[in-house]
Amino acid sequence: MQKEMFNINGNLIGDVETKVIDSKDGEVMVANFTLFRKMGKEGEKKKEYIYCNVYGEKAEFAKEFVKGDFIHVYGYYKEVQKEDKNYRNFIVKHTNKIEKNNENKEEK
Repeated sequence: MQKEMFNINGNLIGDVETKVIDSKDGEVMVANFTLFRKMGKEGEKKKEYIYCNVYGEKAEFAKEFVKGDFIHVYGYYKEVQKEDKNYRNFIVKHTNKIEKNNENKEEK
């Protein structure tokens, strides 16, 4: 079964946490962070928090993000059950920081 892939943009809240975990292929770096975004029409805005996991080389890139950065992620949702609780994490396949343009720039 193929996973449904999503593109999501949001602001980074908090710090990026990195750690090394053991996997079947050896040790792998993982970065965990949370994005925040508002969705919907004006007046009907919904708030969404996306709990992201990034693995391998992409985790090295993600650890450079700082709180408030506008981040783009591409990946899929994965549900995990731990201690009788269900968690919905976003597994990131690609990520990058989006630079916000200063709207007050002078045109040349």
